[in-house]
This record gives sequence, structure tokens and C-alpha cells, in this order.
Amino acid sequence: MSFNHTFQQPKNLISLRSLLFNCKVQLFYTPCKHLLSLLKFFSSRLTLFTCIYLLLPANSAIALSATTNKVIRGSAPYLTFDGGATKITSVEGLLGIKLPNSSYIPPGINSALYPNAQVDTSNADNPIEMPNITDTFADIQTIVPVSNYPEVSLTNLVNAYGRDDDGDGSISASGQLTIKWQDKNGKDITNEVKKQPNKPFNICNAPYKLTLTATDTRLQTTYGIPGESQFSGASHSYYIKPNINKPLVCYAQPNLNHGTNQYAGPEEQWDQNYGFKVQDLGNASKNFPTTGANNLYFKLMLEGMTARQMIAINGNKVNPVSGTGITLSLSAENNALEGNIVRITLKGPTQNSMNKTFHPARFELYSDTAKKNLIYQFKIDRWFIVKPGDTGQNYNNALSFCEKLSSPQTYFVPAAQDYTNANGNGWNLGVPGQGNTYQRRISYWNSSRWVGGLFNEWGIIYDYHDAGWSSGDYWVIDEFQGRRYNVFAKLGDVDFAFYRPSSDRVACVAW
Repeated sequence: MSFNHTFQQPKNLISLRSLLFNCKVQLFYTPCKHLLSLLKFFSSRLTLFTCIYLLLPANSAIALSATTNKVIRGSAPYLTFDGGATKITSVEGLLGIKLPNSSYIPPGINSALYPNAQVDTSNADNPIEMPNITDTFADIQTIVPVSNYPEVSLTNLVNAYGRDDDGDGSISASGQLTIKWQDKNGKDITNEVKKQPNKPFNICNAPYKLTLTATDTRLQTTYGIPGESQFSGASHSYYIKPNINKPLVCYAQPNLNHGTNQYAGPEEQWDQNYGFKVQDLGNASKNFPTTGANNLYFKLMLEGMTARQMIAINGNKVNPVSGTGITLSLSAENNALEGNIVRITLKGPTQNSMNKTFHPARFELYSDTAKKNLIYQFKIDRWFIVKPGDTGQNYNNALSFCEKLSSPQTYFVPAAQDYTNANGNGWNLGVPGQGNTYQRRISYWNSSRWVGGLFNEWGIIYDYHDAGWSSGDYWVIDEFQGRRYNVFAKLGDVDFAFYRPSSDRVACVAW
């Protein structure tokens, strides 16, 4: 019995373990069954999900990889130089400008995106006028900071001027912007503007030309839709003039021949295209001309008034406010009364005048009938009378002609400095550093003598056809080592020899 009992225990144990196994299988199978059902469900749709994912755009993938789980759709990044009031989202905006009272934009297909800006149609004959008489270069805003003139990379601008209203991460940029300022003569003044941005505009240098040029440009944010703005390269020029509140004279223009290269005067006095600049309205002796002769003329270039108005206010004939012997004759250049050029012709003693009296004469010209707004004044300190023809290369003939012009004698053979400011052949009383040609510069008194005279102020004297002057070499009183000088009218050079046998000339000067 004990033997049978011994074998009965394992049998019962096996039954018990079998029961436990069945229970575990049941517990495991139930969830597995559900899992297999789910797998079967998804496997039928896996292909569909894969196709949808592949159709998602790249930016959507970027957006989904960011901190948000939704695609961001908003505004593209832009640049602004006025705190967001003007959003630069096209090349027209990139090339736009803002004045104190308005904004301008280049014409183009995107100009309508800037409803608060005027489409620019300016040109040299129809420039934009600045709104205030006190406006300066700094009052014209562009996307190019003055400190970066003449060129700036957009990479350097995005931190200060880049915006994205959706906050789509940092903005990066590529592309270049250049700016160029020019005066009416085409001279590049960009560096001058950079150095002195608060310098007022000068109507005499207007219209100014402002050119903005952009290369192909891209603005891009880290994420977001749209994530970038792209502009094609372009360029646009604006023409600008200042606002003036009263008329003025820009230039006094004599003959411009021989006004460039070695003949050109200092920039502060002489413009090779327009003549002498106004030097000092308060000092007549600082302005052109200081010398004169009958029927020499120059042109006053006006701004803010017409030739008709100028003549109506001052008269066809102007007498000196001090001095005697000469007057001015005023006329519209080329009879263009509505133009802005007045011809000023000097009238005074000639060889045949009964009265040859001359005393240095000062003239004033005004832009108003009340004679309150002085626009130009000058003083003729030396007056010349020329003898037609030659002197037979005889200096005594020159002396005799001058002695007989008046009694008592008031006209004399000129000194070299009465004609020219050149230096040469031992003569060194001209403008320091100037060679042996005249320089177009206003003559001036240097403590005891004149520096410069008739030829350096008026240019080629025989081009004034009604004045009676001829090409040739004019006698002077000065000598060097026993040899007498003469001054060649065409170049103003101081020489000993004559240009040709019959080229000797004489004129006489009173002061």
C-alpha cells in the first residue's frame, strides 16, 4: 500500500500543474487576440498612411518637427525701416524711399502692395521736391543705413530691420544693396553724404540723383509657412530737389572755354560746367567779376525767379550803388523771358568815349521790389580800354596810347598781374603753385598787389566778339633781366617772345 501511495502523489501533482497552465494560456490569449485584431486593422490601412505622408510638403515636415504639432500658416518675413509701418515684401519696397511727409516706391508689378506710397515718376526735368526748406540728406530714409554707404549686405540688416509677424524663429538673409548719390553734373557725392548726412541740400547742385540697386535677395525664417521671401535684382533712380523759400543766384557764368584741367579754378569757386559760384553776398569784392571792359558779359543763373521778374525788379539798366563810369545792361538770355538766365553786359568807357572817367564801382541786384532780398553783388576795381590792332612791336607805342587816353592820365599799361595769375619765365607773382597758364579764379588783393586779373576771370577774351579784343600778346610794364614781358591772351602765360610778328597788342587799365 505504501508503494501505491508513493506513485499516487506525482499523478495528482501533474493534474494540478496542468490546470495552472490552462489558466495562464487563457489569460495570455485574450489580450493577444485583441492585439492581433488591431494589427489586422492597421495592416489594411498602412499603405494609405504611407501615401499621405509622402504627399506632405517639406515645410510641413519641418513644422511638424518643431515644438508645435500643427503647420504654421501666416505671413512671410519682411524688412522695415520705419517700425513695421512699411513692410518690404518685394523688390519695389527694397528700393523704396521715405521722405518726411511721404513715401515713394519704384514702378513695378508689386507697387500696389504699398498703398501708402506714391509710385515714383521723377526725372531730371520733374524731380521730387523736398517738403521743408530745412531738409537734409538724412531726411531721406532708405533701407541702407548712412553708416553703411555705399553698400550693405542684407545679412547685416536683418537683426535691425528684419521682422516676422508670426515669430517663426530667427531670420536669415542673402543679397546686397547699394546706394549712390549724384549731383546734377553726375558727380558721385555718396561719400560726402556719408560724412555729412545733416548737410542741407543745395539747389544749385540739384536735381540730385539717388540710385538704389539690389541683387537677387532672399529672406528666410527657421520654420513657418511661408518661410521665405525672394526678390529679383533691380535698380531704380530718384531725382530730388530741395525746397527754397526765396530766389537766389547759383552761378555767374563768363566764357567757359579754358575752364578745365590746368585752367580749372578751385572747386569752391569754379564749376567747369556753370562758371563762378557765389562767394559772399555780404562782400562784393569776393564775387566775380572784379575786372571789366566794355561789352564783356556774363550770365546770372537764377533759381526761384524768371529773367522777366529779375529785369522788372532791377531794370534794363543798373547804375552802381557806389563808384562811377560804368553801368550794367540786363537782358534775358536768348530772349527767353520765362527762363532763369539773365545776361549782364558791362557798359563803360572805350577808346572813343568822350568821358573816360572810372572809379571802382559796386553793383547790387535784388529779387524783390522793396530791395530787401539781395541776390548778387560785385565790384569792378579795374577797368580796361583796348586798342584795336597791333603796336608794331614797339613798347613806346603802347605807352603813348595809354598816356593819351585821358588828361590827367588815369589809364596805364597794365602789370602782368592785371591780366593773369600765372607764374613763368621768372615771373612768380601769380597764384602760388600755378604754372604758366591762368587759373579760373576770382582775382584778389594780397596786402599790396593784385593776384590775377582780366584773363583768368573772363577766359578767352577775344571770344566776346563785340568787346573789341583780339588774340595776341599784350604788353605789360614788367621786365626780367632787361627783357620785357607780355601776356598771351589765349592761355594767360607770361612770356618774352611774341606769338607772331603782328600779334603784339596793348590795352590800358584804370583803377
